[in-house]
Amino acid sequence: MELKINKERRKYLREAIVCIAIATLIGLVVYQIFLYFKIAIFGWNLGLIFAPLTAGYVETILANRIIGEDIGAISAFILFAYTTFYSFILKNPTLGFNFITIGSIAVILQAAFPTLINYILFTVGLGAVLYLLGIFKKFNRFVYNGIMVHIFKKAPEVNSEQSYEFDEFKSNELINSQDFYFITSTDPIDQRIINLGQFNATVIIDKATIRTPPDPEEIEKETIYHLKKGKDMCLIELANEIKAAGGNGIIDLDIQYSLIGLGGDRYQVSAMGMGIHLS
Repeated sequence: MELKINKERRKYLREAIVCIAIATLIGLVVYQIFLYFKIAIFGWNLGLIFAPLTAGYVETILANRIIGEDIGAISAFILFAYTTFYSFILKNPTLGFNFITIGSIAVILQAAFPTLINYILFTVGLGAVLYLLGIFKKFNRFVYNGIMVHIFKKAPEVNSEQSYEFDEFKSNELINSQDFYFITSTDPIDQRIINLGQFNATVIIDKATIRTPPDPEEIEKETIYHLKKGKDMCLIELANEIKAAGGNGIIDLDIQYSLIGLGGDRYQVSAMGMGIHLS
């Protein structure tokens, strides 16, 4: 059993070395092409970035096909070390640490650890920026209010943010005050009914307000608040339509929620059923 494991390890190592060697060779070829054709911006050869990136990409593809998993884009590190030595030490030792080397390091880290780097950039980094923007917005409001009060004698700006706690008790009171029967079943027991036809009502609701920084809990709370409020509006509108037709109730009541608009930027709440007169 141990011999089999050692054999598999040696096979894995050989395949990994082959992937790294091929990717490194391709990266070197790419770097030489950039050097030969002098593909540069402001005197900086772009091969410093594209050679390690190409090597890491090729290694990743080969490793996934041959071994079945990533091995860390080792060739990208090899190319970075080579290009750094060749460009900054061998050819021009006075260049030192600059934005090109920083860019090369960033590209290599992205190739080697894509999930980690993307998380740092787009989750931690973007979240920090949005958080700072939120602080700036609050500071700006504070300064504005101070100027208005002390110089122009104007009342401070009122924060328009509101609480989106839905009051279920008031909602139930509002629906019960309609003097109307809302029935989800098809046939009320021991009731004489007159069918008045199919009725429906629809309410369109905008999505939750975008906040800076975004707060998922507040967005969810606002969304639920508007959906529940839209549901009450639908039921009241439906009841008024049926009352106008001489009815006092609805059976087979169905309420549906859906996304509409370009990219689903709004909600639609629909209430429908058979209008009736119960006696």
